Amino acid sequence: MFDQMVLGIIGINVILTVLLIYVYFRNHQLVKSKMTLGMLFFALAFLIENALSLFFYNSLLMQGITYITTFNLVVKFFEMIGLLVLLYVTWE
Repeated sequence: MFDQMVLGIIGINVILTVLLIYVYFRNHQLVKSKMTLGMLFFALAFLIENALSLFFYNSLLMQGITYITTFNLVVKFFEMIGLLVLLYVTWE
């Protein structure tokens, strides 16, 4: 059960990161500042991290390795909270 929760949270993190990339890209087209470009690259790196996390965590589950589920659930949950706050502040 926790395994599917972790995969779901990672999927949500990917979606939130794609939304951030959209906002930062749009802002960079309007403002053209180093800050917006830096935030765009930050979000792209975060997207790569989440995509790799989704791939590797799913690979571990397919091999029957589930002892990292609780730790990963807590880490990815707080990551999701941080992304939600960042997206809310950015969208305003």
